[in-house]
Amino acid sequence: MSASETEVVDERVAVATKHWGPRFVAQGVDLNDFNRTLARIKRWDDWCREWGVTAAEYERAAEVAEAGGRTVTAGQSWLRASLCWHFGKFVFVQDLAQLKAASDRTAACYARGAWALEPPAEMVAIPYDGITMRGVFRKPAGVTRPPVLLMIPGLDSVKEELQATAEHFLRRGIATLAIDGPGQGEMEFERDIEPAYEKPAGAAIDWLEKRDDVDASRLGLYGVSLGGYYAVRVAATETRVRATIELAGTYSLASHWDKRSVVSRDAFIKRSGARDEAEVRELAKLIDMEGLGQRISRPILVLHGMRDPIAPFEGAERLAAETRMAELIAYEDGNHGMTNRAFESRVLMSDWLAEQLAR
Repeated sequence: MSASETEVVDERVAVATKHWGPRFVAQGVDLNDFNRTLARIKRWDDWCREWGVTAAEYERAAEVAEAGGRTVTAGQSWLRASLCWHFGKFVFVQDLAQLKAASDRTAACYARGAWALEPPAEMVAIPYDGITMRGVFRKPAGVTRPPVLLMIPGLDSVKEELQATAEHFLRRGIATLAIDGPGQGEMEFERDIEPAYEKPAGAAIDWLEKRDDVDASRLGLYGVSLGGYYAVRVAATETRVRATIELAGTYSLASHWDKRSVVSRDAFIKRSGARDEAEVRELAKLIDMEGLGQRISRPILVLHGMRDPIAPFEGAERLAAETRMAELIAYEDGNHGMTNRAFESRVLMSDWLAEQLAR
């Protein structure tokens, strides 16, 4: 990377420089954008603003392309702008005004470019508990009533970021619905994190069952990081799920709390609504898979990197040992979310799910 750890003194920027490149690139950020943006950042206070500068460059490119009738270029530019806004605010919780502004731009830019995805995306609204969850819904071309995958982001990911992974499922004939649940993406400013994620997930499944263009009786579930915990909880409580993928899930947040990076702790404090250290430690205890595996009666793929610094690998081993229908696959050099092994892990997951939902 062009910005080395020796050039920065801010702990949060050092974490970003050391760990985040593979994730950003795997989700669609140009490596050159990552390098040149980090080169401008020496303090964490600069993070969201400088990613906004990069995002604004793509917004201007989109507007110029639209004015010139180059619609494909415009659509692709809006999508790039959205990802830059997202990664500007994804764990930047110290300035709520910047966080909210970047969150709004993430959604707005993505909506303007969603048609340019292949297949295109439909931005949808799902009623839940008196409010509205937002989702990105996509269908594979030429497939009548395909099976469908509900995709759950984690603590700092959002529905838009999951689309690089969704592409692999779509190519295998599976429709995808990625949602922002409580404490996530567009829902962050309406509700805090919901440990009992079977409630919002159930609302999303209800919504899918009302559509006549997908086969909701062949329903898969995917969750990454904190979303991995959510997916395990949903699989243990929701009978409509046929097969589940748990990627880099957090088995027990409280037991690993002090070892998490400062940016991860900051994000959980903000999105959980905790008011002080004592409260956040109590809330962290709610994120725990103990006892859930025994209640899962359908296939679940547990995928984990052995060098994951966020969710320790022993949690994946424990879940697999406790779950009769679990298949554990480990990557010896895998990072958190397997973004340093993106192609291998994503084709494995999508092939596995296609086979499960075809049965």
